[in-house]
Amino acid sequence: MPRRMVVVLRSVAACVVSLYALPLVNRIGGELAAALRLPSGGDARLAYDLLWVVMAGVAGSMLMVGVAAVAKTAHAWVFLALYLALGVTLVWLAWEDFPRWFTLACLLTLPVQVWLGWWLAWGRRRATRADT
Repeated sequence: MPRRMVVVLRSVAACVVSLYALPLVNRIGGELAAALRLPSGGDARLAYDLLWVVMAGVAGSMLMVGVAAVAKTAHAWVFLALYLALGVTLVWLAWEDFPRWFTLACLLTLPVQVWLGWWLAWGRRRATRADT
């Protein structure tokens, strides 16, 4: 298979896998909450859910950057754009359903989530390589 085709297929796979990871990681958090018998309402549970939203964003970003064959930073930017579009849509739809601090935190932490995922998958390795 030509190199260009491998690069394109890995880019497509990176998008699919990273976007699939978002609900999967959130579901794991929900299942863990049920196993730990956490109460289903209140600010403490929303903070717990916010933690899993952040973890899902970091995991998705790591997968997007890690699976991509080339242009890893560009893939992180694409993930940020897709995730921001999804986040703005969900905040728009759920604005009245959740406290403002939760919906705004979900939206405002997106750039940090993507940066952290990028750094864990690529930036840290790149910085280490530059130091040597």
